[in-house]
Amino acid sequence: MKMASRENYKILFSVLLLLVGGIRTSAQNSVSVKDSLRFEKIAELYNNCVNTDAEKADSLGHVYLSEARRIGNDNYCGRGATLLNGASLVAGNMKKAIQWRDTAIQYFNKSKNHLWMGYVNLNTGISFDKEYNFDKGLPYLLQSVRDFENAQDYNMVASAYTNIALSNHNFGNYKEGQRYALLAIKTIAKAKDIRQSYKWRAYNALAINYDDDKQWDKAIETHLTALKFADKTSLYHSYNNLGNTYKKKGELKKAMHYLNLSLKNSISGKDDYHYATLYGNIADIYRMEHNYAQAGKYVDSALYYSQKSRSPEKLIDAYEFAYLLKNDMADYKSAAAYLKKYGTLKDSLLDAEKANIIYNYQEQFEAEKRQKVIEEQQFEISRKNYWLIIASVVLVMFCIVAFFMYRSFKHRQDKRLQKEMFRQQEIESKALFEGEQKERIRIARDLHDGVGQMLSLIKMNLSMVDTPDSGLQKTVLLVDETIEEVRNVSHNLIPQELNFGIVRALEDIAEKVNASGETKMTVHIPSEIRKLTFEKQNELSIYRIVQEVVSNMIKHAGANRIDLSIDRTEQSITLSIKDNGRGMDQSDLDHSKGLGWKNINARVHLLDGKISIRSEKLSGTQIEITLPGHGE
Repeated sequence: MKMASRENYKILFSVLLLLVGGIRTSAQNSVSVKDSLRFEKIAELYNNCVNTDAEKADSLGHVYLSEARRIGNDNYCGRGATLLNGASLVAGNMKKAIQWRDTAIQYFNKSKNHLWMGYVNLNTGISFDKEYNFDKGLPYLLQSVRDFENAQDYNMVASAYTNIALSNHNFGNYKEGQRYALLAIKTIAKAKDIRQSYKWRAYNALAINYDDDKQWDKAIETHLTALKFADKTSLYHSYNNLGNTYKKKGELKKAMHYLNLSLKNSISGKDDYHYATLYGNIADIYRMEHNYAQAGKYVDSALYYSQKSRSPEKLIDAYEFAYLLKNDMADYKSAAAYLKKYGTLKDSLLDAEKANIIYNYQEQFEAEKRQKVIEEQQFEISRKNYWLIIASVVLVMFCIVAFFMYRSFKHRQDKRLQKEMFRQQEIESKALFEGEQKERIRIARDLHDGVGQMLSLIKMNLSMVDTPDSGLQKTVLLVDETIEEVRNVSHNLIPQELNFGIVRALEDIAEKVNASGETKMTVHIPSEIRKLTFEKQNELSIYRIVQEVVSNMIKHAGANRIDLSIDRTEQSITLSIKDNGRGMDQSDLDHSKGLGWKNINARVHLLDGKISIRSEKLSGTQIEITLPGHGE
């Protein structure tokens, strides 16, 4: 429902406009002034027709490349191949576009033109993302960052990071989207003569990632910052995005105010993608206000412009708006049809296999950047070692002293490098764990919200059949069993108790313990802690920690009373779990080989927390777990 905005993809062909202004200044010595003007003229003709007549643009690209090959200029040949890549992208022929991209890269490698390598990789990556082929587009976007960094063009580095942020947003990876948007904003600070539109795109990308991550106050603040850099074509996108965020906050009057501003400032007939988003948001507000007649009109328009824009993202949103409206109107048959369309299209675009590929690409990109830092450190070490050896030869009288200095220096460098490697391994382990947690949560949610709902609709439809058929009754029972199995699988991935928050989940653990009648468990949680919002993966980790500790106290300590309390300080929260069991020596705990204690310690460590255990035989055990930042 958030507008990543077709405006954010306009860089795809605006980059090609640089052909006109860039040729005269970067022509090689082998090209005469007359040749330069001819190439410029061809590029102008190309830019005038590329978005309306891809076939003509392709012909002009061939003319450009043919002329460049005739004079033997690799740089111009690469630009000609880039024109052909762009024409193929407009025509939707991705296979041909990739072939011309590879040809362009070969020529630019020969001429060492990193800037244009970045352009062709960025254009290709954006085109794949536009079709929701994120797993194919991401490698080109990441490569464009490397190319622009090599060219030291920080304007384009910022633009590449912004497009990666948008790619992660559209795939639903909002945390990574925020990280890359912040990288874009940080890079903008280093860039010279940065365009206002680049600043708007970076802040807009950050804001929409905050929005869909449910950080609505941050999203509104960032959208208002983006408004400062908006021009005529981006202004109405910002107003629409502000309206969407206020709608999600439940502030419908403010939402409608900004949506009306967006409608007022829209450029009529120019942006089907925008109208699909705007009409969908307005329809949803009317639905919330129970004005179903008006909502129906805007849903119809949202569906129309979604199909016209050929954007899978907008079509998914439109199906969802239609489903919510029909469901509120009790038109369950139509609601089920739209829900099926929504689920089918979404699953085809955003599946687990693509998520894994994208995660691996980003991990590889980050690993390469870390390796580059390590190589630079190693190069620095080698350079210093070289001068130390030269000094030892020249200064024979001080060779012994120099030798010991060298050994000491080498030891410190190796130790520092080893420490850095251990730190990187720890970061990678934590990232892998967090990725696994997120994936489990996502799969559990998809099973519950997608498969579970569809099975419930199937059961409802079967139950409406009046024919007394034993085979039908068996089918209904089989559907019931399937629903129960889906619930069990979903619960194993993420306990259902967490749907109501970590506090309710911890109280549920106590209720189950008390139900056994053998052990009494109490929970003390202050009201200010009950109001805190925890991230889903953190909630799951805290739940598993408490669950494992309580289980150990019951099974191994023989406790008949357990007290759980949570306290809050300015910097952290502390979970305290105390029993009246037989306890154990501290040395036994320190040398424990049980898998349970290892799991507890691992989860606490990955939350950057600390665990303290006080236990003596016959005196019970008290475990305190301290988590930084209130555990949010």
